[in-house]
Amino acid sequence: MLAIHNEFTATLLSSGKVLAAGGRLSSTSIATCEIHDPSTGQWNSTASMATARAAHTATLLSTGKVLVTGGIGSGGIPSNDLASCEIFDPSTGQWKSTGSMAAARSSHTATLLSTGKVLVTGGLQFLTALTSCEIFDPSTGQWKSTASMAIARAAHTATLLSSGKVLVTGGIDLASCEIFDPSTDQWNSTASMATVRFDHTATLFSSGKVLVTGGGLISTSVATCEIFDPSTDQWNSTASMATARAYHTATLFSSDKVLVTGGAQSSTSVATCEIFDPSTGQWNSTASMATARYHHTATLFSSGQVLAAGGQSQSTELASCEIYTP
Repeated sequence: MLAIHNEFTATLLSSGKVLAAGGRLSSTSIATCEIHDPSTGQWNSTASMATARAAHTATLLSTGKVLVTGGIGSGGIPSNDLASCEIFDPSTGQWKSTGSMAAARSSHTATLLSTGKVLVTGGLQFLTALTSCEIFDPSTGQWKSTASMAIARAAHTATLLSSGKVLVTGGIDLASCEIFDPSTDQWNSTASMATVRFDHTATLFSSGKVLVTGGGLISTSVATCEIFDPSTDQWNSTASMATARAYHTATLFSSDKVLVTGGAQSSTSVATCEIFDPSTGQWNSTASMATARYHHTATLFSSGQVLAAGGQSQSTELASCEIYTP
């Protein structure tokens, strides 16, 4: 990339290009953005956001625009969690401010609902986890509060299920899970995971089941994995990864296999990668990245290749990128 990006977002645009937005450089959040063109393999600068932010979210809207929400501002942790939001228009290459959330938050989730609206859940506000949730309506540019979760959570996951409901899993020191029903604007508890997980991943299979992998603090990350079946509301253990990892990525291929890349384990950055095959319930090692990295992004191209970008390797923040070919 043209600049270092750590704890940033990477969004696959409708054009097939990738928008990298914000992130952290040392202890300072940044506003810079760039776009990767897979046809040339090059990054190009684009307009910066109005506000520097890291640990934010970026969601591709049905219009093809990108909604960025919250994060940690330039004041750093814990003084400057953000409520502000911005929208990027790829047709103009420009950012515009949109309605702010009612609550400042970072390390939260943002999920595109089947209605085209965006559900934001939990996160941290000045190092305190939140239960509050909000829904963004792109047609009005405004947020409205919705039912709060039963449990405050941050560094959790939120997955849109085939039913249109949203499964939230884990969070800091949590194994509990909840399901949001947009048709009623209500949360319902569901079965807890067997393992406490945060900074983990959650991936929806074509079967409608959800695979969660790894998670935890750098010093206490786990290799265990579990699968949630919405038809029974139950979790089942599956094979563990070869390497314990948190702050990693999980990418779903069209074959329904899942590529896990990098992460951190026992205070060590990880370069290894593994592939999960749901037809066998097993993990297989694959080629390692050239650079160990965590807090990076992984984006699937239409070609089936995966772009791993930025992040951090030990104490070194990265601008480097790699492409995985299955």
